[in-house]
Amino acid sequence: MKKIPGFNRACLIFLVSFLVLGMPGAWSAAERKPFDHSALDRFLKKYVDEKGAFDFRAAKQDPALLDEYLGQIENVNLIELVIWPREEKLAFWLNAYHAGLLKAILDHYPIRSVHDIPGIWEVPLVLIGGRRFSLNAIQTQQLIDVFRDEKIHCALACSGKSCPPFQTEAFTGPRVEGQLFMATRRFVNDDRYNKIVPGKNKIWLSHIFRWYAGDFTLDFGRAENMLELSDKDAAILSFIAYYLEDVDKVEFLEKGKYRIRYLSFDWTLNEPTQQPAT
Repeated sequence: MKKIPGFNRACLIFLVSFLVLGMPGAWSAAERKPFDHSALDRFLKKYVDEKGAFDFRAAKQDPALLDEYLGQIENVNLIELVIWPREEKLAFWLNAYHAGLLKAILDHYPIRSVHDIPGIWEVPLVLIGGRRFSLNAIQTQQLIDVFRDEKIHCALACSGKSCPPFQTEAFTGPRVEGQLFMATRRFVNDDRYNKIVPGKNKIWLSHIFRWYAGDFTLDFGRAENMLELSDKDAAILSFIAYYLEDVDKVEFLEKGKYRIRYLSFDWTLNEPTQQPAT
């Protein structure tokens, strides 16, 4: 096929958007009728406890609501999805990630860790609009690269005990910003993930901050009293301080008289504690 001079990906996106916007009622329909996430919402409310653990054993016996939701996202028109309102797209991809992850785990359960599933992050397993997406592709290409919001890393429940906890409700367009804020605040302030004790010479942070350190420089820069830290470390600490609720911890972080360490990451499935080990 002969390549058209000057025709690039940006031109293609513009052309697709022009064609979709030219469809009668396409934009107004997207605004009038937000995507229905109620099936996933009921599924999460049924199997996620107050600590953010997921009852995989029980859900394995009755995944009907999850299957219903996966059938819904399978029929989404990817071209129309491009022009959905920002918040609707953000909620959609967050939910698609979790629905795909839960489906993969339930299909292989009982397992001890999500890493017992070969290629769990790289294999295209989430079917949306006739195209399959991997979990990594959703996290990076559809979420971080598009929305450039660090809070996403604190809301994606990757299923391990050291991962952010599962949410007891689905994300929705009208509430997604508040939901992301609350998920981030919960993750940052929970001693299971970040141990900050004023007066100690070390602070222990989640490995998530280490793995995705570069993303936290998007909105959080270097503070004046953190001149001896790298740009990434300074951004991470600024991010954490912004969401901390304990004033003493915030003041301690601002002094900078400590070393940063990262907690070991536990990939054991985040299930209710009363369940026997698999």
